[in-house]
Amino acid sequence: MKRTASAVVVLCAGILGFAGSAAAQGTCGTSGTLTQVVGNVVVDQGAGFKSASVGSSLKAGDKVAVRGPGNAVVDFGSQRLVTVTGSTTRVIQAPGCAFVPNDVAKIVVPTMILVGGVWTAVEISDNKKNRFIPISP
Repeated sequence: MKRTASAVVVLCAGILGFAGSAAAQGTCGTSGTLTQVVGNVVVDQGAGFKSASVGSSLKAGDKVAVRGPGNAVVDFGSQRLVTVTGSTTRVIQAPGCAFVPNDVAKIVVPTMILVGGVWTAVEISDNKKNRFIPISP
């Protein structure tokens, strides 16, 4: 019985974690405003690079490039600024949104699913009558 309760707690925690991740991704999709353009600044919003101007609306995933000396600042509100420095191209992401890097998530999420599946199979099979997965005593 203790193992079943533990499994339920672990599964609930996993579900809450996935729900929190989905909610955070929703907030990360907010748009920002280009508040400063110094030098040759171009923006790619999916249709190729075009000249940027102050007041342009940008969203997470857009690219900002500063060609040569200069900089660009994107304001996402609440003092969340993204600065792109000279001779740099950057994919814009709202600050505070990347609590789990994508590469880590690609490893952790499948591992959690695998562990959860094995754990569930063990719990189901550990009923002392119809064991379909052998378990050592």
